[in-house]
Amino acid sequence: MAETKMRQLRDELIATYGPWTAHSIHLGDGLYTFEPHVDPRLRRFVQIASDIVAKPLSTLRVLDLACLEGHYGIEFALHGATVVAIEGREVNLAKAQFAKDVFSLSNLELVRDDVRNLSRERYGEFDVVLCLGILYHLDAPDAMEFMKSVFEACKRVAIIDTLFSVGGTDSHTWNDKKYWGQYTQEHDQQATAEEQLKQLWYSIGNWRSFRLTRASLQNLFRHVGFTSAYECLNPYEYTHPDWPKVATDDRHVVEPNRTTFVAIKGQHQQLISSPITEASAEKDAPERPEYYVSPPGTARPTG
Repeated sequence: MAETKMRQLRDELIATYGPWTAHSIHLGDGLYTFEPHVDPRLRRFVQIASDIVAKPLSTLRVLDLACLEGHYGIEFALHGATVVAIEGREVNLAKAQFAKDVFSLSNLELVRDDVRNLSRERYGEFDVVLCLGILYHLDAPDAMEFMKSVFEACKRVAIIDTLFSVGGTDSHTWNDKKYWGQYTQEHDQQATAEEQLKQLWYSIGNWRSFRLTRASLQNLFRHVGFTSAYECLNPYEYTHPDWPKVATDDRHVVEPNRTTFVAIKGQHQQLISSPITEASAEKDAPERPEYYVSPPGTARPTG
């Protein structure tokens, strides 16, 4: 498609649905959905998937939950992966559909649905599940039920990029387990469904969310069935301080209460050399860990 025609169609879509708010996608011939922006998260998520699954991206089935304007699912689809992208807002799906049409991505399926409806029976299984910027928009117990559904739909790896609570002043008990976090207001309590839909970066169907602590997130991953979980350090994730207005110079910031977890669905391994360890139950991570401190004049044990 010629650049002039693409620009015309893009501008017509903007006139109907408003401008892109997050995903700066290169459509070809130097034309982006909006001003070119560096997105380190894009590099991070693709690299994690490639490294963990250790198969060509073109062979993967990928689920992009709450895909917003679709950039991450589109990137995987451009690599040849079979992608299902779920989004609750029509305006976001229209923008994702535009990019899908530009790239002729028959391997990308766009679905309007609430991510809380996720189930393996409804959508099938996926090598990679992208849970990017959505978990902290859900209230309790929906956040816990959602992670259980993510586990069930996941064949290998779930990538969870999320904000977490530092204080953990509130708690919620789910399946006899107590989780700590903080309730956060998403909308006015009296906001209508239509008013919620207009707030493109906030929740749908709940006026508040439950933002779990790092320890409670760690415990939740294990409780729903993931065999191990990690935090990604590299590729490095950062944001321009004036994003989305400016994102092309060298200045950057990091969010101290945000991280990317990598949850693995593997096989539990039996321990052979230590029966006492094999017989012991895994412990939950404490909210406020007690670190070992050596008594004065003694050396800290090693090994």
